Amino acid sequence: MTLKAGIVGCGGISRSHAQAYTHLNNTSLVSLCDINPTVLDTRANEYGVKGRYTTFEEMFESEELDIVSICTHAPLHAPVTIAAAQAGVNVLCEKPLSINLQSADEMLAACTNAGVHLAVSHQYRFTPLFRQAKAWIQAGKIGALRGVREVGKGREAGFELMEMGVHYFDEMHFFMDDIEWIHAQVSYEGHPVSTDDIMHSSQLCKTDRRDNGLVAGDTMMIHIGGKNGTYGMIELYRRESTTGWLMGPHILGETGQIMIKPNPQNGIDEMWYCPFDVSFAAHTPQWELITPDEEAFLIDGKPWKARHSIWSVHDVVNAILKNRPPELGGKGALTSLECVSAVYESHFTERRVHLPMTDRRHPLVKRTALHVER
Repeated sequence: MTLKAGIVGCGGISRSHAQAYTHLNNTSLVSLCDINPTVLDTRANEYGVKGRYTTFEEMFESEELDIVSICTHAPLHAPVTIAAAQAGVNVLCEKPLSINLQSADEMLAACTNAGVHLAVSHQYRFTPLFRQAKAWIQAGKIGALRGVREVGKGREAGFELMEMGVHYFDEMHFFMDDIEWIHAQVSYEGHPVSTDDIMHSSQLCKTDRRDNGLVAGDTMMIHIGGKNGTYGMIELYRRESTTGWLMGPHILGETGQIMIKPNPQNGIDEMWYCPFDVSFAAHTPQWELITPDEEAFLIDGKPWKARHSIWSVHDVVNAILKNRPPELGGKGALTSLECVSAVYESHFTERRVHLPMTDRRHPLVKRTALHVER
C-alpha cells in the first residue's frame, strides 16, 4: 500500500519532509500548499509534485490524502490540523504543536473524533543514537540514571523555548519515562520577568521571523522532574556568538555519562561514553566514541545519520500502515507544549507545576489580560 502525502507550508523545514516522503517506499508526495505561489512552485519543481495549491482548504477538497505534514508558522497549525481531520487525513505537525494548549486540545479532539492520527515531529528520539542511549540506560550501562542536561542555541530564551525547548522537553520525556513537574525562573535584561515584559516573539527575537505568539524572557533556568525519580535541566540564554554550539543531551548516571552531539565539521551526530560519573578538566577517564551498526541508520536502503524529519515521518507512516498509535501521537503530542506553559506558570507562581495542567489557558495571555484590566 502506498500512502498519498501532502505538505502545507513550503518554507525551509518542508524540504526535510519532502525528502522523507519521496524517499520512503510506501509513500508518494502528491501535493503541496503555500500562500506564496513562487515558494510553492520552487518546492514543487524541486520534487516534481503536480498538485499545487495556495489554500489548504482547496488541497483537502481536491486531493485524497492519507497523511499531511504541517510546516507552517505555529499559529496556523491548529486550523490546518482541524481542516485535515475533517477531511479524514492523518496529521504530522511540525513543532511547536501550537501556540497554546487550548488550541492544541482542539487539534487533538478534532483528530480523535475523526479517527485519524495527530503526531508532532520531534524526530530526535527516533534516531539510532538516541535509541541506543535509551537502551544503555535501561541496561544499567551508566548505572542508575541521575539526570539529563541541555543548553539552548543562543537566541532569546522566550523564543528559543518554542523553537528548541520543545525538542529538549521531548528528550527529557523520552529518557526520564515522562515528565512529572516543571520549576523555572525567567528573567529579562537582568530582572525577573513581569507582565510588562510579555511581548510577541517577533519583538523579542529579531534574528528569526517565525511566529511563536506571546513569549517572555531572554534567560531561563528550567528544572524538570521525571516520573522515574530523575531530573532534567535546561538552560536557555542569549549570547552573541554561537560558535562552538553543539545541541544535544548530556546524560548523567551514577557510574557513567553519555553525550550525543553533532560533529562540528559535518553536523552528523556522535555518541560519546565516559565510564565515570563526573568530569574534570584533565583527569576524567578517556571518553569513547560509540559507533552503532551502520544498518541501524538505514531507512529503505539509504542511511540517514542526521536528525532528519524522516525519522518522525517514518514512525507515523508505519503507525498508519500497521494500525497502531504513533509514538508521539495523541496526548503524547501535547507534552512538550504543556511544558512550555508550565515554565511560565512556574515562574509567575514561584512553585513547581505538575503535569497535566488543569488550567489550559496560556499563562502569558491570561496575565496580559489581567494586566490590561488593572
